[in-house]
Amino acid sequence: MGVIPGTLPRVVVDGVDVGAPLLALGALTVVLAFAIGLARGRGVRYALWAGLVFTLAIIGLVTLGSVLTDSTGGAPGVNLVPFQEIQRGLDHRSGVAWANLVGNVLLFVPLGLAVGGLVRGGFWARLVAATATGVVLSAAIELVQYTGGRVADIDDIILNGLGALVGGVVAATAAALARPGARARSSEVDSA
Repeated sequence: MGVIPGTLPRVVVDGVDVGAPLLALGALTVVLAFAIGLARGRGVRYALWAGLVFTLAIIGLVTLGSVLTDSTGGAPGVNLVPFQEIQRGLDHRSGVAWANLVGNVLLFVPLGLAVGGLVRGGFWARLVAATATGVVLSAAIELVQYTGGRVADIDDIILNGLGALVGGVVAATAAALARPGARARSSEVDSA
């Protein structure tokens, strides 16, 4: 992963770290989408869609960037033993191992937030959709990494799914909390 907790991810293109500008561009995109959406009465949905597209781009860049740009192609490998790398990271607590654990979770939280916010339905529908999207996307990434000569790891799928789950819980909870408020406002308008 290459993400150290508490810092911006290092996204290097031709020797230049573009992590901060990408983050700023993403934030600006979401804010502009929200403003356009507000003008059309759908600010939150526009912002969620923009956030989803930006999140997918960042996930692709971080997870597949080296596969697509590295022409050396090593020997592919597969780890199908659940929690093996997670346990190794917890045991060693080295910067790289810890960054891998935390980074894999944090990378997919925005995906869970966006998907959970966009899905229509109750709490569980939002939560399941967010988590399933994270797991399926992560499995697809691991497959591409394997075909690109990297190691496909079940623990990455577990950690990415956990991140999507966390984001989904936040989105589903926010939607559940917003729903009673919307009903209360509409009943006030009806009684006036």
